Amino acid sequence: MNRHAVQLISRGAINKIGNMLYDYGNSVWLASMGTIGKTVLGIYQISELVTGILVNPFGGVISDRFSRRKILMTTDLVCGLLCLAISFITNDSLMIAALIFANIVQAIAFGFSRPANKAIITEVVEKEEIVTYNAHLELVLQVVSVSSPVFSFLVLQFASLHATLLLDALTFFIAFVLVAFLPKEEPQFQEKHRLTRKDIFSDIKEGLDYIWHQKDIFFLLLVASGVNFFFAAFEFLLPFSNRLYGVKGAYATILTLGAIGSILGALVANKIASSMKTLLFLLILAGVGVFMMGLPLPPYLSISGNLVCEFFVTIFDIHVFSQVQTKVEDDYLGRVLSTIYTLAVLFMPIAKGLMTWLPSVQVESFLLIGAGVILFSLFAQLVAKQLQSKEQ
Repeated sequence: MNRHAVQLISRGAINKIGNMLYDYGNSVWLASMGTIGKTVLGIYQISELVTGILVNPFGGVISDRFSRRKILMTTDLVCGLLCLAISFITNDSLMIAALIFANIVQAIAFGFSRPANKAIITEVVEKEEIVTYNAHLELVLQVVSVSSPVFSFLVLQFASLHATLLLDALTFFIAFVLVAFLPKEEPQFQEKHRLTRKDIFSDIKEGLDYIWHQKDIFFLLLVASGVNFFFAAFEFLLPFSNRLYGVKGAYATILTLGAIGSILGALVANKIASSMKTLLFLLILAGVGVFMMGLPLPPYLSISGNLVCEFFVTIFDIHVFSQVQTKVEDDYLGRVLSTIYTLAVLFMPIAKGLMTWLPSVQVESFLLIGAGVILFSLFAQLVAKQLQSKEQ
């Protein structure tokens, strides 16, 4: 891989450290606030998801029309300054409001930076190397993820939430510098004329039409959208892991085991075929991992289910995004990616809302969530077979 690809991977690693500090610190701090903690955490997570759903389609349009490098620089700078500002808040009530506000702003920023980050890869990496690049990127990100939960736990335990926010701000500023040194040349397809409201909605429609005609990708996207309903409930439960399993540091351990699973998944992703049948089977096995976490086993055996889950989810993600990046024309890539992000999280706020509404959280909930992933993926297998038989 060339130097610019290495820069992008380095930026991803730095951002991963910051995101882990931010998500872990904020989630644990909010979840520790007693009865109100579950409600506040639900509002915190739902606000991010709903904002992302509304903003993502526009982010893809902007990514296809303007410098992806400048989009990444702008979002990194805005998020860094925001985290720096709220790190100085000392009042708990004000901090709760600030964290929810920051989550909304970051969701807006990520709505623009996420498609730009995925699309800019095609500007610096050759198409035949994209699967390899994605595997290397995932490997580096998950190596970082192995140590980041423990690091986040130590920072929160021996310093404070303010320290996690300050460190997150620093990672955004480092990421800004790494992007600033990427090539300044802009692809020819990026237009310089003024962008109108009509242009924006026309571009969104074109992105939807384009992905509709990519039948395999569109079907996998619908499957991911359904499965993510269950994974949203799964993610909501995780910050309460210390209490659910009665083990201090269980949440950090679960995240670390998940990262190890992702590393192993990234290492073998190239060796697994990307057929529809295989990809859907990977989701079934991921559901088995979630199911394990609700079984009446010794805690450290139960929580190892996240290693199993992330192993198979990582292989699935690498192959799906590699298909998108290799099959979709560069002119449409930003819009297609933003459509994928929007549809993939479409039902997640509903799941988060249901979990917030429940009177309490129980470890047995993992059994229901895992069973939901398994049954939905099995149903998708049957539908895929029906569609294939009709085409033959």
